[in-house]
Amino acid sequence: MGETGVSEERETDCELQLYIHPDIGNDSGSGSREEPYRTIPAAQSAVRAALAGGHTGQITVFLGGGIYELGEPLRFGCGDAAGTRCRVLYRNAEGEKPVLAGGAVLSGWELWQDGIWRTTLPQGTRFQTLYAGGERVAKARLPAAGYYESAASVEGREHDGIIARKGDVPEQLDTAGLQMFVWPGEGEWNWASETIPVRRIDHSSGWIELARPTIWGIGAGSRFFLQGSLSFLREPGQFHLDEAEAMLYYRPKRGTPLEEQVIAPSVLRLLEIQGEDDSRRVSGLAFQGLTLACTDFYEDYKMMRNEPGMDNVEPDEQRNGVIYIRNAEEIEISDCHIRESGACGIFLDRSAERIVLDGNIIQTVGHTAIYASGYAPGEGCFREVEDANQNKGHRITNNRISHGGELVGHGSGIVLYQCGDCEVAHNRISHMPRYGISLKGQRHQQLPESLWGVAVTRENHHDFLFTRANRISYNDISEVMTGSQDGGLIESWGIGRRNVIHGNRLHHSGIHFSFGFGIYLDDASDDVTVSHNVLDHLYSTGEGKLWMTIFSKGVGNVIRNNLMADNPQAVNAIGSQEMVGEANRDITVEGNIISNSGHLYCFVNWSPKRFRAADRNLFWRGGVVPRITGELPAESVGPNSVWGEEYTWEAWRAVLDGKYDAGTVLADPAFVDGPAGDYRLLPSSPAYALGWEDIDFSQFGPRDRASEAGLAEREERGAADADAEEA
Repeated sequence: MGETGVSEERETDCELQLYIHPDIGNDSGSGSREEPYRTIPAAQSAVRAALAGGHTGQITVFLGGGIYELGEPLRFGCGDAAGTRCRVLYRNAEGEKPVLAGGAVLSGWELWQDGIWRTTLPQGTRFQTLYAGGERVAKARLPAAGYYESAASVEGREHDGIIARKGDVPEQLDTAGLQMFVWPGEGEWNWASETIPVRRIDHSSGWIELARPTIWGIGAGSRFFLQGSLSFLREPGQFHLDEAEAMLYYRPKRGTPLEEQVIAPSVLRLLEIQGEDDSRRVSGLAFQGLTLACTDFYEDYKMMRNEPGMDNVEPDEQRNGVIYIRNAEEIEISDCHIRESGACGIFLDRSAERIVLDGNIIQTVGHTAIYASGYAPGEGCFREVEDANQNKGHRITNNRISHGGELVGHGSGIVLYQCGDCEVAHNRISHMPRYGISLKGQRHQQLPESLWGVAVTRENHHDFLFTRANRISYNDISEVMTGSQDGGLIESWGIGRRNVIHGNRLHHSGIHFSFGFGIYLDDASDDVTVSHNVLDHLYSTGEGKLWMTIFSKGVGNVIRNNLMADNPQAVNAIGSQEMVGEANRDITVEGNIISNSGHLYCFVNWSPKRFRAADRNLFWRGGVVPRITGELPAESVGPNSVWGEEYTWEAWRAVLDGKYDAGTVLADPAFVDGPAGDYRLLPSSPAYALGWEDIDFSQFGPRDRASEAGLAEREERGAADADAEEA
């Protein structure tokens, strides 16, 4: 260690090294080990000067340990790196833990009443979320946990508000600062949420009018809660900000705010990497070993843009993350700890190519941990269709992602929208209200008649869908779909061709109301290969239904060599359905092992073109002969409790003159130790005679570059450890 407390890394002839230390540095210094800068902008200016002077090779900026409080985002553009001529790396000094924080630590606390503390803030202070001890503090809300359900909506005003059930909303409730968190969708769809200020409440009728219309209509049974009133502050772990009084009220979960760091965020982004435009991109930047924490959320959050054809498109004002990247290529974010975000963890916006996100811990996320969102169909002025395909080629690997969607009900682990040619591999994802991994685009039926000057037809519509040729492999996903329905651990909708879902483990995740799935190839998911995946210990609770472990809509999908085991509450193993005018045909189902995972198939509706092939599967349910459910051109044996009718195995084998499952075997798969979760096969397994290819169970999840025990402990303790060290 040098006198600065920064480790003495060795300089090389081709590398310029600069140093920063937030406690003992001086921006008037030289940036050497002995005279480090105090702030990142000072080092950034020195880097720019070196690049302007023609420096080649590499520049490394070492950040010493401590807190770097940021009142505005750090912005990096084309002048901050020079691609392959000169790559620039900002990283932690060896053994040091620099923390970039997007807010201020609050002080001046006094005990107010009934376990509630308060502090006075500068006039005009506004924020939508709060952090304490490395955890999010929720806004004071009613009910304190869970949801109310709307009694009704007003005909013709389904987008404007709801009628609350009698007794749910206190009389004389002040609407100043009041917001509603709501799942629009006519009471049935719980696919996406919005947060909207409340305009007024008519207590005589129960009518709650919102400040703007919801994107989808609200119906009877829509889930909602209210937040933003001091009268709601009854439960530990919640806060209320009185903007008029500039007073913050906080009821801690444990202890007092004098014993923990309470941080009020002031920015939506911490690190902004953005080139001039699509053709002038920043390139050659890397960030390694940093902690980036604490960003804000929105007073008004829309689930998506409301113009026709903009399904799944985030409004411009909401395209934010702790790290935001646009007009960039060859950027690397590795071994960073990204936590306590209001919006996303990392947002790759429209024009971003070959971004490496590797080995990061991303947790306590308001929206989605990693969101890559390319140009929507028709967006931007491009001469050729492929010119619009500008979000692609990313490597998203070895990340540990947990506890997302804390402010957005459809928050997920990783989302690729109009984004292709990516490797998404060896990530561990857990505790998300919606998907683990989602691939999104647009259905053919909802595309405009022409895009970027080209007429759209059924035959060429995949040309406009850039979520293509992604490889989703060896990810470990659990505990997702915790707050939504009609989704899956891995999901796709309206995507391009040649996507592969291979070798993932999906496990210990439940459907808690309505219905959902394991792997869900939703509407217009064509030409997807689903192979060598393990789906185990999926379950349902309450009125929820784990309908199928794998559900395939779309055309030409291949479901091969997957293992579905110990999902006893699954109604069916594999399902299919044609709906909303999107074709569902030519599916191949071959060589799968299905053990204790419901009936074999569900055909929500039937077509003789539905399956291209179905054979050499191995089915075991304790010796019970499989049944087929839904709809078949055969005589049923009675209704299924979830959907349609049930049919015998003999009836299924007679369909189309015995075309399907002639080589399928009904037998125990012979696991090494199924009850203990060891699903390797004994040499005597009958699956091998069917052509079974062994799954490498050691490949699931992150490839460790440090001990699993150390990283697991870091992930578990997460932000709490970091805060203790900073204190």
